[in-house]
Amino acid sequence: MAIPQNPLIIGAGPAGLTAGIELVKRGVAPRIYESSMEVGGLARTLTDGEWRADPGGHRFFTQHEEIMDLWKSLLPHDQWIALPRRSAMLVDRHLVPYPLVGRDLLTQLGFRSGVRGAGGLVWSRMRRGMRAVEKQQTFREWGVEEFGRYWYRLFFDGYVRKTWLADPDHLASDWANQRIKPIDWRRPGTRNGNHDVFRYPRLGPGQLWDAAAARLVEAGCPPSLGSRVIGLHRDSRGWTIELENGETATGDAVFSSMPLQTLVHVLKPAPPKHVHAIADTLRHRSLITVAVALPKAYDVPFNWVYTPGPEFRVGRVQNYGRWSAALAPAGFSGTHLGLEYFTLPHDDLWLADDDNLRAIVQQDLRMLGVGELDPEHLMIVRSQYAYPIYETGRERNVVRIRDYLRENHPAIHPIGRNGMHRYDNQDHAMLSALRSVARYFGEQVDPWQVNTDLGYHETGLLKN
Repeated sequence: MAIPQNPLIIGAGPAGLTAGIELVKRGVAPRIYESSMEVGGLARTLTDGEWRADPGGHRFFTQHEEIMDLWKSLLPHDQWIALPRRSAMLVDRHLVPYPLVGRDLLTQLGFRSGVRGAGGLVWSRMRRGMRAVEKQQTFREWGVEEFGRYWYRLFFDGYVRKTWLADPDHLASDWANQRIKPIDWRRPGTRNGNHDVFRYPRLGPGQLWDAAAARLVEAGCPPSLGSRVIGLHRDSRGWTIELENGETATGDAVFSSMPLQTLVHVLKPAPPKHVHAIADTLRHRSLITVAVALPKAYDVPFNWVYTPGPEFRVGRVQNYGRWSAALAPAGFSGTHLGLEYFTLPHDDLWLADDDNLRAIVQQDLRMLGVGELDPEHLMIVRSQYAYPIYETGRERNVVRIRDYLRENHPAIHPIGRNGMHRYDNQDHAMLSALRSVARYFGEQVDPWQVNTDLGYHETGLLKN
């Protein structure tokens, strides 16, 4: 006799919605619980009338055909835009293209700066050649070795302190191998024309996840919004989740994209004290995105501008007009920006009211040279659990929690960026969900092996 399959999903971000779609595809009807009032997680699109804001700037790229096929099935071809990636770092009032290009480093910031940077790079590479023992590096060690001391300090030290809210000596370098590209020394014109081209939904990333939620509604599995899980326990009936509103739901398995440390804390009976202590070491940084529409049109030929200098409170600036004109009302002829502020939950910036935050934004706009006019529109988006922090020891601690769950609660499947406490892209979060569903059906796959290639970079446009 077949055992009834009745899975529960915590979270309606990219991982949770993908798990739901895959379960439906395999003939199983899940129930999905999302704590907020929107689907999509950090990849949602916030709206205010005809204004739209992308909280994090989401490039859609994947090397996996199954992910591309799912994206294409959710949105028709005319709702996708192909975008060339153009980013820059604002250093000493110079916009230096990023990823860093050798010829720009040698010329754009002046002869003396170029010589200092090149000399530091040569010295660091010589030291790397003499390094006898391989060991896990801190971000500072990795950055100095990869870029040389001068260029590391100029471009990365301040930016990492601002965005990761930690000393680079206390950050592991795992994520940097994937997220930060080495200096490109090739001659102009030698790069592939499609080298950095990405997909983007016309109405922002949330357009895709709204379509995913609509598909689940059609299948009779609508995500339950405003349904925060505060308890999770196992008994003879299976797994029961307790919601903040007092309701409960029971199933045979749980796919969890809630933060991994939160999952440990809501388990009943409580895990051993050492597991709780390990979970308490896992931290997130939060994100506040302020979408600002300026009435004047400024020539900003970049999707992103990174601001590593201490004169800016903002860490990164999106130019929404470079992502999609549809993020602003039809006919808007000004400049639509998204200022990204990285913070910790419950610190002064996270707790700042809208008026104080507007004052900070206005100061940053003045420093950027675009703050002389009052904004035509302003929208504030707060994302509490945006990015797992890669502190030293993170990988070991995550593995210990993973192994505890596998041994004691094999029917719990952590998925996605927060569920696995990994700095994954959308496609990797989705892939972890697909692999977890396959594991639920007895296939011999390991979701934790998704995105373990140190050489992976977000480059190129997967061909269809």
